[in-house]
Amino acid sequence: MSFDFSRLRRSDQIMGVSAIALFIFMFFFKWLGFSSNTPLGGLSASSDGWNSFHNSRWIWIITIVVALGAVAISAGLLNLKSPVQPGVLVAGLGALSTIFIVYRIIHHPSGGASTSFGAVNVSYSYGIKIGIWLGLIAALGITYGGYLGMQAEGTSLSDVREQASEAISGLGAAGGGGGSSASSGGSAETAAPPIPPPATPSAPEPPDTTPV
Repeated sequence: MSFDFSRLRRSDQIMGVSAIALFIFMFFFKWLGFSSNTPLGGLSASSDGWNSFHNSRWIWIITIVVALGAVAISAGLLNLKSPVQPGVLVAGLGALSTIFIVYRIIHHPSGGASTSFGAVNVSYSYGIKIGIWLGLIAALGITYGGYLGMQAEGTSLSDVREQASEAISGLGAAGGGGGSSASSGGSAETAAPPIPPPATPSAPEPPDTTPV
């Protein structure tokens, strides 16, 4: 199988570009940083998205992988079947990634101060950088691409609930099927043999009336 770009829909293009952009912004742009200004010179330090948030980064990586996988399926490079449509997965994970980034924007370490010692000024500040804002835009793009994919697949929100319930029930049936078969097999082995019905008593023979 080969990657056929002509099969990509608009939703696939948005998902693919946004997923690649989120990967680039995570590893090559600064999300948190520190800077200071002293008479001896300025100091600065910063970290990218991967090294800044050790828990949220796994949600973002999974979102990138699933979005690129959905694009590969549309292009004919992968042939995978799932009870949940790819657009639903991408839209859900994109929305979750967006929520995590927004949370990190609202709740992040930040601060700064400036002091003077006569003619000497010392200041420092730390907080979020441009990378986290670019990551937010990319996550929103993944969500939007997944939503367009849902529309192209003809999937509504009610269908999403049905697919999710079917997937959960399928997992429950797969987990409980082995135990039920084993218990039925064990009961067949220990079952007692059937008891035959009691024999019907025969009628008594008539007395012998032959004269002696």
